[in-house]
Amino acid sequence: MIVAAARQAGFNVGAYGADETSEMLQLADFRIVGELSDRERLEDFAQRCDLVTYDSEHLSPAVLDVLADKTALPQGSDLQMVMQDRLLERAFYEQLNVNIPPYATIVSLDDIYQSINSIGYPAVLKPIQKDLPHGEELLIKTQTDIAQAAGLMDWGTYILESTVSYARELAVTVARTRDGEATLFPAVQIERQDGQLKWAYLPAQIEPDVQSELDRICNEIVANVTYVGVFEVDFMLTANNAIYVKQIVPTFGEVGRIFDRATSTTQFEQHLRAIAGLPLSDVEILRPTVLAAFKKRQLNAIRTQWVIKKNWHFSYYQRYQQTTNDDDLVGHVLVQGDDVNKLLEQLDDTEIWSEPTSTDESAE
Repeated sequence: MIVAAARQAGFNVGAYGADETSEMLQLADFRIVGELSDRERLEDFAQRCDLVTYDSEHLSPAVLDVLADKTALPQGSDLQMVMQDRLLERAFYEQLNVNIPPYATIVSLDDIYQSINSIGYPAVLKPIQKDLPHGEELLIKTQTDIAQAAGLMDWGTYILESTVSYARELAVTVARTRDGEATLFPAVQIERQDGQLKWAYLPAQIEPDVQSELDRICNEIVANVTYVGVFEVDFMLTANNAIYVKQIVPTFGEVGRIFDRATSTTQFEQHLRAIAGLPLSDVEILRPTVLAAFKKRQLNAIRTQWVIKKNWHFSYYQRYQQTTNDDDLVGHVLVQGDDVNKLLEQLDDTEIWSEPTSTDESAE
């Protein structure tokens, strides 16, 4: 995690959070325990730091602005604000001239009936703000489903978005400096199970023209933001190789831990270089690698593999001892070898992840 990487790099690290038992606060050189709504404590924390960085895409831009008023905040709050508002997010994508699913702005039930013919079935109704307490989404498969949206209209503006049937999901991690220099990590292919991360692996088998377009889109994003640090761009790739942008994560993405062993530098090391004004490292693949996420109910089977597999490297998250939900992701395994297909076969042979793999067909 970023705190451990920063201390290893020689930085004096402070941490702010509400849970003093969290791993982040426990590892820090100094810590301030407080809620994000406590402006006085936030300002005190910021004033003790030469710069502040964050690792959550859910932080309110208002909180980030409080920090930026008292110290350097290289990541800023602009990209976070845009990515938390689905209308602003889509306007940004349109500015970049990239493919996104067709959508319409919805403020009433009549808007849905009027828009559904152009959007098509199935479609997803989503609130404009991603982190609303009542941010319920509704999948509309037929016209009879539209009536279920009546109660949602009281909570504000929505978008109605077409679903994209895609064959592959890819993620590209990008590091950007203050001067606009950027380094791209190799694309990672993602497989999901019931919407959760199942496996992520590299190298991904990508056609040269697709790779070129992924690079172009990432570099366009770099040229149109002021964000400094690491962010992730998630893509949907259809069967005929049409590329859609699924989302931009304005911090570390869920698959970035694969770079802990797969590449010559990690996402945390690259992020620290970017925000500290140091030159970015070149990124090279060291070995084919698969990241396999596991749930609490898979722990016993994972522990069995622990004493068998010499090419499996295990990481347990702090919450694995705290959660009571058997379907929570509580850790991951990094599996390495000479051929990514053989690594996937090795994982399949254990039958730990034998449930059917789902396809999440909606963009963020």
